[in-house]
Amino acid sequence: MSPPLTDWTGLGIPTLILLVTALLVAAAALLTRVVDPKEDICLPGPPALPFLGTRWLFWSRYKMNKLHEAYEDMFRRYGPVFVERAPGGTAVVSIAERAALEAVLRTPAKRPYRPPTEIVQVYRRSRPDRYASTGLVNEQGEKWYHLRRNLTAELTSPHTMQGFIPELNNICDDFLNLLHSCRKPDGTVHGFDQLTNRMGLESVCGLMLGSRLGFLERCMSDRAATLATAVKAHFRAQRDSYYGAPLWKFAPTKLYKTFVRSEETIHTIVSDLMEEATMRMQGTAQDDGMQEIFMKILENPSLDMRDKKAAVIDFVTAGIETLANSLVFLLYLLSGRLDWQQKIRSELPNCEVLRAEEMAAAPAIRAATYEAFRLLPTAPFLARLLDVPMTISGHRLPAGTFVLAHTGAACRREENFWRATEYLPERWLRTREPHAASLVAPFGRGRRMCPGKRFVELELHLLLAKIMQRWKVQFDGELDIQFDFLLSPKSPVSLRLVEW
Repeated sequence: MSPPLTDWTGLGIPTLILLVTALLVAAAALLTRVVDPKEDICLPGPPALPFLGTRWLFWSRYKMNKLHEAYEDMFRRYGPVFVERAPGGTAVVSIAERAALEAVLRTPAKRPYRPPTEIVQVYRRSRPDRYASTGLVNEQGEKWYHLRRNLTAELTSPHTMQGFIPELNNICDDFLNLLHSCRKPDGTVHGFDQLTNRMGLESVCGLMLGSRLGFLERCMSDRAATLATAVKAHFRAQRDSYYGAPLWKFAPTKLYKTFVRSEETIHTIVSDLMEEATMRMQGTAQDDGMQEIFMKILENPSLDMRDKKAAVIDFVTAGIETLANSLVFLLYLLSGRLDWQQKIRSELPNCEVLRAEEMAAAPAIRAATYEAFRLLPTAPFLARLLDVPMTISGHRLPAGTFVLAHTGAACRREENFWRATEYLPERWLRTREPHAASLVAPFGRGRRMCPGKRFVELELHLLLAKIMQRWKVQFDGELDIQFDFLLSPKSPVSLRLVEW
């Protein structure tokens, strides 16, 4: 059993402070009590404590930075469908059973409800000077639908991605040049994850802001380092606000202050970048593929300027982490398959600029990437609130039930995939049953799917192709993975890029 996250013994904390803390937790529990006892859910699950629900597990048995392992352990203990209790008794149903997952994720809804990240919601509502809404990720109903309709059309368009390919080739080449300059004589690249964050910054900002910003220069600017640090702190604060004690709801705790600092740092830097990008565009004739998304957002009369800025902020912060972490996971898994690295290389032409047609002619790249999404998705579970009552594993769940769809855990179950725990890209070229392809959902499902899906996939394919053209990838030992609201490699990450 893991040691407790918090050990009160020997700290000399006054009894009064502990009593006040207990009262605040109890008050949070009473305020969040929303479940009708007549519709309570009887499923197996960990024991709940009064007021605390089952959150005590994440302060004692499990570590918050290893939540993916915690849920794997709970699925072993309680089965593929179990229930947790939030403070106050609200049921949170976790699912890793195939039929139940497919039922939840395929339920149609024009305006599907995704549980918001509460700390983001609270902060943004407290700053109407900066935010007209809580953003595309956290809004619901008609407001969400309005934002989605006006913000994501260009980002999800194949035409937009096609127009961005030439500049994306340049960005990927600059990233490879940065890697080359950082390689030791034996090919080792220390701090590879930090370099991928810089690549994520350059490419996502290039897509969203319509211009290159210099994050891939040999010496990274203080602004780029500050933004990357703020994004990491932002995600960790969201994680701790959900799984930790909800004291931040009643007082400006250290956690809440950390979140506010990160949000304000990101807002300030992205606002400056947007202003600079706008100034550069005035009177210039840059590549339409670079400017398309940014200009469409800026010129849209249906959007409040505050929503435009919030959209760019959310796209940049989510894109950096998703892209950078996915590349580390992909190369780590592929390092154990030299034969598949050679297969990828054999399918590629001997040229620097790769077009969509050449990428389409290399199915090994898509298979390698999709298999990495299956084994190590950056988002290992998806949150949903049921629109209608559903029967799951013989238990009726009322409308409004909070469900965590653990697609990542389901993808590692032998009843869903042949040799489920092994990295086998060939399964996507020659199917062997069982093969529950619909469970691979690293970007979500349905209308609330991540709008950056096409972009992240395109860049991963292009980066992998260019790396395989130049080097083979080697890792020593196991990659330490932690949960920072997304699955992330523990920093620093080192790998070897060895000449063919």
